[in-house]
Amino acid sequence: MAHATPDQVDALLLFVCGALVLLAAFGLAFFAGGMAGRARAARALRFALVGVAVVVLLAVLGGYGMIVGRPLIPHLVGRPDLGMASIAGPDAAASSPYPLARAGYLVALLALCTALVGVAVASRLTLRAWIVFTVLWFPLVLIPVAYGVFALDDGWAVAGLSVVDFGGSLAVLAAGGSAVGILLACGRGEHLRTHASRPSLVAIGGALVWVGWLGLIVGSEGALDAYAPLMAFGGFLASATGVLMWMLVDAVVLRRPTLTSAVCGALAGLVGATAASGVLTLGWSMLVGALSALACATMVDLAARARFGPALTISVVTIVGSLVGLLFPGLFAIGGGMVDSGNFDLFIAQGIAGMSVLLYATTVSLLLALALRFTVGLTRVRYGAVRGIREKRPVGSGSTVPSVADGPDSEPAR
Repeated sequence: MAHATPDQVDALLLFVCGALVLLAAFGLAFFAGGMAGRARAARALRFALVGVAVVVLLAVLGGYGMIVGRPLIPHLVGRPDLGMASIAGPDAAASSPYPLARAGYLVALLALCTALVGVAVASRLTLRAWIVFTVLWFPLVLIPVAYGVFALDDGWAVAGLSVVDFGGSLAVLAAGGSAVGILLACGRGEHLRTHASRPSLVAIGGALVWVGWLGLIVGSEGALDAYAPLMAFGGFLASATGVLMWMLVDAVVLRRPTLTSAVCGALAGLVGATAASGVLTLGWSMLVGALSALACATMVDLAARARFGPALTISVVTIVGSLVGLLFPGLFAIGGGMVDSGNFDLFIAQGIAGMSVLLYATTVSLLLALALRFTVGLTRVRYGAVRGIREKRPVGSGSTVPSVADGPDSEPAR
């Protein structure tokens, strides 16, 4: 019986990690939807599934090559690879399973980023607008950002600015910023009314996200070497510290930590540990998890005053947690961090990359959403809603019907 080669072992690791990342994508739907009721969870899951399907199809039709292929526009976009012919052809697949396994992992990461946007805006958009937006958003936002991280020899972030981003925090940050851009285009009133939260759905979604995000962190190493177990345990430790920190903040501020507090803390710790996952020791993992959860809990409390609904929570956690995780190695990296060397170069590079991606993704997504609003239509509330009161329109002499169906998960009339 032949023994497995190192390439086969590494490929198996990437396949498993890619599957876990997909679990996190769908777990987000249960988590975000569960905070606002069962009907909201069903709609969030639908948007996540549709968004993932669209992105996977676009990646196979050439998008994957634009992320890791030879430069088409230097430092920004690679050459399309139709059907992944360079890695999925008969000859290429027979030589080694590793390239195709890595492609599957990266496509799963892109699917997770799309699901982050989808679950945040599911209560605002029509399904038609979401599909059109995803088709436009993928090449305009996600591909340039992902190319900067995963094109190691030419990407604008890793190769150009020497940014430390092992797990794709810039792509996660772009997803959070894009969700905020769409929410700004929709406005505060144009969403489904919030129902009572469902703790069971929050718990299921939180568990899936917790396990799946650990797969994202471990898979970023790309090999089953001496660092992979340390990355796995470091991510787990960061999430555990995040849980305790967020619950401590809620205990002090709200006097009652909840299940949602624990799940949000775990997510904040994991997001914070993603960028520097390959260089964090266990002590530093605890610190970045605590700092990320503290910053996220504070910003979520402030963002709640904007009255955009529970969906904004995940967007804030991904944005703030990613920024904390990106800035952390700029401060504490051995040899290059500001504290150890007194050199500001890495800290400035991390900050420039993070803020550039956030502003770019938010702006482009806002413009795309506004364009859709005045063309194919954007929001679920077709005829307007102010302070939760839906308008009515005349249907005949002396009769009116609501402009939106009364059901909590019904679609608007096309």
